[in-house]
Amino acid sequence: MALWRGSAYAGFLALAVGCVLLLEPQLPGSALRSLWSSLQLAPAPAGPGSPEGRLAAAWDALIVRPARRWRRVAVGVNACVDVVLSGVKLLEALGLSPGNGKDHTILHSKNDLEEAFIHFMGKGVAAERFFSDKEAFHDIAQIASELPGAQHYVGGNAALIGQKFAANSDLKVFPAVTSLGLNEQELLFLSQAASGPHSSLSSWNGVPDVGMVSDILFWILKEHGRSKSRASDLTRIHFHTLVYHILATVDGHWANQLAAVAAGARVAGTQACATETIDASRVSLRAPREFMTSHSEAGSRIVIDPSRPVAEWHREGVSFHFTPVLVCKDPVRTVGLGDAISAEGLFYSEVRPHY
Repeated sequence: MALWRGSAYAGFLALAVGCVLLLEPQLPGSALRSLWSSLQLAPAPAGPGSPEGRLAAAWDALIVRPARRWRRVAVGVNACVDVVLSGVKLLEALGLSPGNGKDHTILHSKNDLEEAFIHFMGKGVAAERFFSDKEAFHDIAQIASELPGAQHYVGGNAALIGQKFAANSDLKVFPAVTSLGLNEQELLFLSQAASGPHSSLSSWNGVPDVGMVSDILFWILKEHGRSKSRASDLTRIHFHTLVYHILATVDGHWANQLAAVAAGARVAGTQACATETIDASRVSLRAPREFMTSHSEAGSRIVIDPSRPVAEWHREGVSFHFTPVLVCKDPVRTVGLGDAISAEGLFYSEVRPHY
């Protein structure tokens, strides 16, 4: 019915514009454009039947708490205060005007900050860079903190993850690293530093290729993860980028992965939009609908169905769970989002004890 209704509306629009052209052939082009834009139909709002709505409903059905609850979690010690504000307004307050973007491994001045900001803003990705000039950094931080509309939050990976777990469990710390949370830059830096898969890439070109990401995750767990011949305890990596997440785990050590990866992706949408639940009208599905699971070997092709949003594949003792992210169209708060994602995914994960 909706298909026929849409076709009828389209036919009516074509007929209306044709009549105008027939009766007024000399009508200015600007007037025709104005008429056409006023007649165009607005896109139907996303609802329960939309891909976003179906995916959110499928997540809700998948996300269940693990059978074994967390009792001990080790979180590194670091904390800071995050200042959240418009980057453009900060550049204006610093007396800088938009120029050419350029990446800097280390920032030495406010001009370096401006170039790095424009470079990464153009790519639509987050970035962290060390600022070498202590006094210049202090001045920039002071100006940022005092700008109208600036918001202050508890920051730092440990503080944010600790807050998330403390709200849900009675916890005590232990000296073992079993899990990592990584974004696309951190993952590529790791591979570049140790000459891993796809390390010749200087940066990702848009959305990170799922097969390449899968190859690097597999390499980390196989070459640097837990094994009988290695002292490492690493058995889990939660990779997150803007439009999708992958949870990679060594078989036999973790359970409830479907719920965990879905929970991490769900919180990305709710926290960015500042909503308690996913509002399908405020998010969009931008993840690749199909992809190859590897480029280092003969991988398989996977097609994503919003009604079954978690895809699973296996490779030599490592399991992969993939899910799209419902990206907030008009984000309210993105600072600390990666830490919230890692904490939420870990909270819904279940560790299988090995004695």
